[in-house]
Amino acid sequence: MMLSVGKIFWLVIILIAVWYLFKIIEKRKLNLDNNNKQKNDNDNNNKKGIDAFKCDVCGLWSTGKKCNNKECTNSS
Repeated sequence: MMLSVGKIFWLVIILIAVWYLFKIIEKRKLNLDNNNKQKNDNDNNNKKGIDAFKCDVCGLWSTGKKCNNKECTNSS
């Protein structure tokens, strides 16, 4: 088997095509990872917390300024 100029040329063309194919795949993967990260950051920024406190007497979590448990001695 003898290597001719034509075979070497096509081998180089195939290697370059494979090289660029891997570069394109890697770029898409990086873009997808960046988009997922930005989406997760936006989801975390859009979540709002609830102002609540835990009652020292009954342990119920309530919103507002007083305990919402009707049976709690701290609710009045």
